[in-house]
Amino acid sequence: MNRGDFARVEKLFARCLPITTDVDICRTYVLYVRRVNDVITGGEKARSTVVLAFDFAANKVGVDLESHDLWKDYLDFFKSWTPSSSWEQQQKNDLIRKLYRRCLVIPTSKIESIWSEYTKWENDVSTPNSASKFIADLSTSYMEARSWNTEWHNVTNNSLRRKLVPYSPLNDKTNVIDDQVSVWYRWIDLEKKNNLKLQPQELQNRLEYVYKRATSLLPFVPEMWFRYVQFLLQQNHDAKRVACIELLSDALVLNPESYLLTFQQAELLEREHAFGKAQQCFDNLIKVLTEKHASVQGEIDQIKKALTNSQVGKLVKSEATENKDASDDEEEDIQPIFHLKEADALTILKLEDKLLELRKSVTLVYVKLMGLCKRSQGIKEVRSVFKQRKNFKEMGHELYVENALIEFYSDNKKTADKIFDLAMKSFARNGAFLYSYLDYLVLTNAIESLKVFFEVAVTNLLKEITSDKEALQVATINILDQRTKLQLLKQNEFFLKKIVKRYIDFSSRFLDLDTVLSLQKRYIQYFPDCDEMVLFADRYKLDGLDAIAKYDLGDKDAFTFGNEEEGDGFNEDSQPSKRRKTSSKDRYSPESAGSKRSTSTSNGLSSIPQKPEQGPQLHGFVGNKIYGMLQILPNAGYFGPPPEHVFDSGKLVELFANVTLPGEN
Repeated sequence: MNRGDFARVEKLFARCLPITTDVDICRTYVLYVRRVNDVITGGEKARSTVVLAFDFAANKVGVDLESHDLWKDYLDFFKSWTPSSSWEQQQKNDLIRKLYRRCLVIPTSKIESIWSEYTKWENDVSTPNSASKFIADLSTSYMEARSWNTEWHNVTNNSLRRKLVPYSPLNDKTNVIDDQVSVWYRWIDLEKKNNLKLQPQELQNRLEYVYKRATSLLPFVPEMWFRYVQFLLQQNHDAKRVACIELLSDALVLNPESYLLTFQQAELLEREHAFGKAQQCFDNLIKVLTEKHASVQGEIDQIKKALTNSQVGKLVKSEATENKDASDDEEEDIQPIFHLKEADALTILKLEDKLLELRKSVTLVYVKLMGLCKRSQGIKEVRSVFKQRKNFKEMGHELYVENALIEFYSDNKKTADKIFDLAMKSFARNGAFLYSYLDYLVLTNAIESLKVFFEVAVTNLLKEITSDKEALQVATINILDQRTKLQLLKQNEFFLKKIVKRYIDFSSRFLDLDTVLSLQKRYIQYFPDCDEMVLFADRYKLDGLDAIAKYDLGDKDAFTFGNEEEGDGFNEDSQPSKRRKTSSKDRYSPESAGSKRSTSTSNGLSSIPQKPEQGPQLHGFVGNKIYGMLQILPNAGYFGPPPEHVFDSGKLVELFANVTLPGEN
C-alpha cells in the first residue's frame, strides 16, 4: 500500500479476508478501500463502495471485544459526510442512529465511551423528547452488553492474550498454553449461557467467531482445532462437514504430527466414503513419524560414532584386563566401557527414550490404519497394509497381534495362527507379545497349544531374566547398556508374572485344581518373595470385589467396581484397594498384591513398567526404598572426582546426606 502496488494488495486481501478474524486486518482493508475510492472526487458511488467495505468488516469482526475502533471509524465516516440538502441531513442522522443501535448492543471494551458519544450526539440532533425516547429504547440492550462485558473480564481475569502464541503443548515451558486454553474455554462457556439473549443463529455465529479467534491465536494447539470442528459438526449440515475437512487440512499443515487431528479428519473422510483420502491422512502421519525416527536414530549413531573415534569419550580397559598377567598373550574378547561425560550419557538416554516412543507411535498409526481398512474396504486392503510393515524395520509386535485378530474375526483362524507363528520369529522373548499370544490361545480355546506355548514362553522369559541379571553383574557394563538391561529385566519379570497368573486364572476356571496348584507352586518358585495368601486370594475375586480382603481382612474399600478387567482376576494394571498389613514378609498390601501399575504413553500403547520390584526386607538403617535406589545406581566405576568420572562422588554423598525418604527410620 505504501508503494502503491495495489494489484498485489488486492491479491493479498483476496487470500486473507475469507479466513481472517483479525480486526486490524479488516480495518486495513477498509483503509485501502477508502484510499482508492475518494468520496470527494468519486461522489455517491465512492461513498457506497466504502459503506459496503465497512459493512463487510463489521459483519466479519464486529462482534470482537476489540472492534470498538472499527465501529468508531464507521461512525466518523458518516459524521464526516456534509449533506447538500435537508433530506440528506435526515438520511445521515438515520444512518448514524442505526449504526449506534447496531454497535451498542455488542459488548466491546470501550462500550461506555461509545455510549457517552451517542447520548451527546442524540441530544444534539434531536428534540429533548425524541432524544429521551431514542436513548431509553436503546438503554436496556446497552446495559446488558455492558454487564456482559464486566462478566467477561471477571471470567477471563483480564489474562487473555490477543496476539498469536507461537507455542504448542509440547514446547511450552511456561504453562502459557494451558493458561490460555483454560481462558478460552471459560469464554466459550460464558457465550453458551446466552446472557445477551441472542437468537439461536446469532448465538451460533458468535460462538463460531470465538472458536475462530481461539484457533487463530493458538494455532499450534490441536485441542482447539478439534473442539472447533466438533462444534461445527453439531449443526448437522453436509456443507459443514466439508468445511470441517478443509479446516482440518489447514490445521494439519500447522500440526503435521498431531494424532488427534489426523484421526479426526480420517473419520470425517470415512463418513464421506472418501476412503482413499482417509488412508492418505494416516500415510502422511506415518511419513512424518518415520522421518523423525530416522532423524533421532541418526543423532544417536552420530554420538556413538564420535565416542568410537575417541572424540567425546575414551575407551578404557576393564579392571580385570589391567590386572592381567603381562606374560599372558592370549587374546580374549574384552567388553569395552565408554567413559562418558554425564551430559553425553543423559543425551543418549533421552534420545533412546524418544526413539522407543516413536517406534510405538508408528506402530499405533499402522494399527489404526488397518482398522480403517477393515471397516471401509475389507480384509484384502488390511493385508496390503500389513505388508507395509517391511517399510519400517522397527515395527512393534502390536501390528502382528492386531492383524491376527482381524483375520480371526474375519473367520480366517488358520491365517491368524500363521501370523502369530510369524511374529514368534521376531518377538519370542518379548513379554508383551507372549502375553498377547497367550490371550489369543485362551480366546480360541486351543488347550493343547496353550499348554505347549506356556512352557515355551516361561522358558524364554526365564532365560532372558537370567541373562539380564548376569549382564548387570559385569563390572565393565557401560551406563547405557546398564539402563537397557535393567529395563528389560523389570519388563521380563513383570510379564512373566502376568503370564503365569493369567494361566493360573484360566486353569482355575476351566481346567482342574491339580494344574492350578502346580502352576501356583512354580510361581512361588520363580518369585519366592510373594505372599501365598495373596496368590490364593487373587483366584477368588469377582470384577471389583475382593471378598477376602473385605470380609476376612477388614478392608472396607475392597469393593472397587470398574477397576479390574473383565474376566481377568490377575489384572496387573488396576489399582488395588488398600489391605490390612500382616506380619508376612510380603504384606497383603498394594505394594505386594501382584498389582503393579504400568505407565502408558500418549499414543495408548503400554510402555515398560516403571515401578521397581520390592526388594527383600532388610534390617538396620537400610530399608526397602534405599535398597531399591541402590539397585538402579550405576556401578562404582562411574563415581569419583571430576572430570575423569561421570558422577562427582562428593556431591552425590552430599545429596544423599540431605535426602529424607518417607517411611524410613
